[in-house]
Amino acid sequence: MKFEIAPLDSYAERITIGIAYMGGLLTLPLLFAYLSNLRWGGLLIPIALAVSMALFLLLAYAVQPVGYIVEDDRLRIQRRWWRTLDIPFTRITGVSSAPALAGMPRAGLRFAFNPGIFGYQGPFRLDPYGEAFFLATNRERLVAVARQGTTTLIISPARPRAFMEALNDKRSQHALRTMTEAGTDDRLIPI
Repeated sequence: MKFEIAPLDSYAERITIGIAYMGGLLTLPLLFAYLSNLRWGGLLIPIALAVSMALFLLLAYAVQPVGYIVEDDRLRIQRRWWRTLDIPFTRITGVSSAPALAGMPRAGLRFAFNPGIFGYQGPFRLDPYGEAFFLATNRERLVAVARQGTTTLIISPARPRAFMEALNDKRSQHALRTMTEAGTDDRLIPI
């Protein structure tokens, strides 16, 4: 069952557009120098900054989630140009809504790969909550997926409640199927 991602929230849109505009503005001195036929070595600095911003924008776009797929035995998170992230149900310990994180990234952010450009991706350190790994696009629709042996994954499906119900339903079906395939233990004493 496939679920769409939530659209970018207003904060992520502002940050993404702002970084893109800033990178474009940094190329203006080179354009003016080219049009006026000036050669100046100092023009390499704004161009180097603009190129590094463009590369970061490209990387952030590449790892942006584009869909969440709940299969019979795993959760798959599809990303634009990056590999799909597979999380087997055996590693998922719980799924819940995360409305308390809606104030993020303004409050409690300590470390992050990408705090708002094309969404929120990477490891975050949040003051009262600890560490989490985000692959989200919208702060108002956050869902926490607790994983065994690693940090909690925070995602943002377009319909969080339907996503959580489908994921919990598939997880319970998978657990039941695993128990019936294992069979009953002869050492159990009937009551």
